[in-house]
Amino acid sequence: MFVSESNNPLENDEIRPLKHTSLKREYTSRSVSTHITAFIAIEGQVPQKITRNPKTKVMKTFVLSAAVLFVVLTSKAQSFSENFNSSTVSSLTSSCWVLNGTTTSNQNGEVIEGTSLYTAPAPNNNVKVDLYTPILNVASTNTTVSFDYQLTQALGANALRMIQVGLVNPAGNLVILNSITMDANTPASVLQYVHTFSAIAPGYYRVVLRISGSNGNGNIRIILDNVVVNGASLYSTGSCDFNPIVEGTLPVKLTSFTAQLNNSKVDLKWVTSTEINASHFVIERSYNGTDFTDIATVMAAGNSTTEKIYSYSDNTVSSLYQVAYYRLRQVDIDSKADYSSTRIIRTGKQDQTAISILSFPNPVSNELRVTIPNNWQGKKATYEVVNVSGQVAKKIETGNSSQTETINVSNMAPGFYIVRVTCDGQTAQQKIVKQ
Repeated sequence: MFVSESNNPLENDEIRPLKHTSLKREYTSRSVSTHITAFIAIEGQVPQKITRNPKTKVMKTFVLSAAVLFVVLTSKAQSFSENFNSSTVSSLTSSCWVLNGTTTSNQNGEVIEGTSLYTAPAPNNNVKVDLYTPILNVASTNTTVSFDYQLTQALGANALRMIQVGLVNPAGNLVILNSITMDANTPASVLQYVHTFSAIAPGYYRVVLRISGSNGNGNIRIILDNVVVNGASLYSTGSCDFNPIVEGTLPVKLTSFTAQLNNSKVDLKWVTSTEINASHFVIERSYNGTDFTDIATVMAAGNSTTEKIYSYSDNTVSSLYQVAYYRLRQVDIDSKADYSSTRIIRTGKQDQTAISILSFPNPVSNELRVTIPNNWQGKKATYEVVNVSGQVAKKIETGNSSQTETINVSNMAPGFYIVRVTCDGQTAQQKIVKQ
């Protein structure tokens, strides 16, 4: 706010800026007859000039300034932020943060700025890695969550790390979910996550970050900093009581999900055994295994205790890429969501007359992907990984084979192996190297 004063209301006003651009109160009172002109500057708007009658009591100026200050403070309250500077686990938990498998650090290599959150290694199944903000009052149907994140070092070829970001209601239900997936292409530098959650019911929520991963160096950690939740304010009840996520409450039990290449399209098929208040399935596709895009929505049966079969054909898959990745996002009527495992399709043309398989990557460290002939898709097949002594080191059987299946070979000893696939009395094999 800018204030000028003159004993002659006809004189040109002299504008004196305050020290800060944000609204502040500055009172001048020489006499009741003093003429007061106020310019109220609200960020992003042209200052509005308000002229008081010379006979107006100075008290009205104080009332006006107090009202302006209230508006500003109310506006600023609609944003929750935490930069963790000088924070400890104890100080955060006393402020109603929940930290599982997460600590604070200001050590070089473990921090983004000042003090940061430093997670436990994600692939360790014995450690639960997640964190919850204090209870927030989300006043509208949209809220934007942002934070900085960084890998402590680059991931290996087959390693993945994921951060699931969601809103949890007081009953412990995950009402909406978004995710970040990191792989070997993700730089070990500071990145920023920004996402707006929309179509949510106003109310009380915690923001949850759940961190998971698979394969690769188990010592790689994730650093988090500068959490901001716009459109939400801190809700204080004097208690930190709040239910964590209720596990296993998602409404759909998915029994199978397959992907098959059919000429220039990809046929997807999935089967559920039970559905409770299920809403729909969102089909997501990616060409790099990290950045997924919604390509279709299929409505669910809703409530069922019998087997339901769904299908969708992707006619828009691009042949410019060698590999396409597909996954399902299962959503219930309360917007809770979960993801299926990922299915992989090689989009390049295959020799229809040849009986051969393609195993990749080769050499392999953790997950081996095996592409079978097109005419074997959807059929029963047996996959075996055999060592040089003829012993079967790994064996899986599928009743409805996808075009590309994944075999976890991380616990196998380094060396030469033969991958052998049998279908309809025919066998194809390929030599691989396990690193």
